[in-house]
Amino acid sequence: MHSIVVVALPGVFPYELGVPARFFRAAEKDGIPLYSVTTCTLDGLPVATNADFSVTPQADRSALDTADTIIVPPWSAAEVSGDPIGLAALSDRRIMSYCTGAFTLAAAGLLDGLEATTHWCASTEFARRFPRVRLREDELFVDSGSALTAAGASAAVDATMHLIAKDHGAAVAAQVARATLAAPHRGGGQRQFIARPSVPSAAAGSAGDIQEWLSSRIHEPLSLADVATRFGMSVRTLTRRFRSETGRTVGDWFADARVDRARELLETTDLLIDDVAARSGFATGAALRKHFRDRIGLSPQQYRSRFARAA
Repeated sequence: MHSIVVVALPGVFPYELGVPARFFRAAEKDGIPLYSVTTCTLDGLPVATNADFSVTPQADRSALDTADTIIVPPWSAAEVSGDPIGLAALSDRRIMSYCTGAFTLAAAGLLDGLEATTHWCASTEFARRFPRVRLREDELFVDSGSALTAAGASAAVDATMHLIAKDHGAAVAAQVARATLAAPHRGGGQRQFIARPSVPSAAAGSAGDIQEWLSSRIHEPLSLADVATRFGMSVRTLTRRFRSETGRTVGDWFADARVDRARELLETTDLLIDDVAARSGFATGAALRKHFRDRIGLSPQQYRSRFARAA
C-alpha cells in the first residue's frame, strides 16, 4: 500500500489539510484500499489552523521516514525560509504541495530547475523569491515527476485526482470521482478565475487614458490607426508609449479587455454566443471562441456553464 504523509505546520489551512485523506482514502481496487494517509506535525503535538480550531495528529515527523509521498498544505508563515520540515533529506520521495505550500518546497531547493505553480495571487512574490523555479502561473497543477505543485484549494483536488489516475488508471480515478462527487479532470487554467480590475482615471494621453477610452468602445471595430488619430499621435509613438507604460501592445491589451467584457456577458446574460461576440467587439462567434481559448483555456459555453450567475 502506498503511504502518504501530510505535514501540518502552524497555521495550516484546514481545507487543504483534509483533501488527501478524503480523496486518497476513497481509492480502492476490488475493495482493497490503495493508499494509507497519515497526518503529522513536526513534534506530534496539536497545531493551530488558520481557522478557529486546532488539529491533533496521530504522528510526529518520524512518519516521514516511511512515506512514499509527502504532501505540504499551505500554512500561515509569512516568510518561509530554510527547510523547516527537512524535505531536502527526503528528496527521493514524491513530494506535493497545495496552494502556497509551494513556497515551502521551493525554499528547500526541491523545485530548482523544475516547472511549478502556486496560487495566482502569490505568483509575483514566488517568482521574485525563487527565480530558479520555472513558474507556470496559469496552471491548476504542475507535475514535474518527483515534485507536484497545485494552485488554490480546489486545484488541490485536481492534483490529487491526477495522481490517483497516474498511479492506478482512469477507472480508479473515475470511481473516486463518483464517490466524492468531484470532477476527475477540470479544463482551463487559473485565468478563468481572475477578475481584472477596472481602469482608473488617468492623465490625458497616458496609457491609462488610452485604456479608459478603449474600455468605453469595446464593441467598436477600432484599428491601431484609429486610436493613434484620436490621441494625436503616430502609430509608432502610440505603440512605444503604451508599451513603455504597460509592458504590452495596445492590441494585446484590447483583446484581453474584450474577452473580459465577454466574460461579464456570459456570466450575467443568456445572450447567444454570436450576440456576446458582437457586443464585446469580436467580428464573429468563431473569433470570440478562439480568443477565449487562447486567454482563458475554455470555450465560451464552458465558461458560462461554470460561472453564470443565477437569476
